Amino acid sequence: KSVDYPEDEAYDLYYCKYNGWLSKELKALQHDFEGMLARGEQECSSRHYEHITENSMLAVYLPALLRGQPTEDEARFIGDWTCAMGSAACDMAYCAYSFCELPDGTIGRYGDCEGWDPVMGMPA
Repeated sequence: KSVDYPEDEAYDLYYCKYNGWLSKELKALQHDFEGMLARGEQECSSRHYEHITENSMLAVYLPALLRGQPTEDEARFIGDWTCAMGSAACDMAYCAYSFCELPDGTIGRYGDCEGWDPVMGMPA
């Protein structure tokens, strides 16, 4: 069910954080396909992505990936890209399942997060 996200990579952690996809609200929807889909539609309805092309996405994504993590603006742009591709719901579910904000402000993954379970994901 989970992606085996490498310990030495951080792109997705910041992508998820900067898009607001580590929230308790989304964690509560991890096992509710219809609810997450509806929340993804709501997310995309508030974004502006009509101008995004594959080339413009790659011009933002690749430098950030090579750098190791996106800026907040880059992460939001890639979040817009997921909307342009049809829905952000899958990325939102992946983020809610895989990562958490730790008490010290850093981002944890899987077992770093208190209460994480490979079947149930992150506790809401």
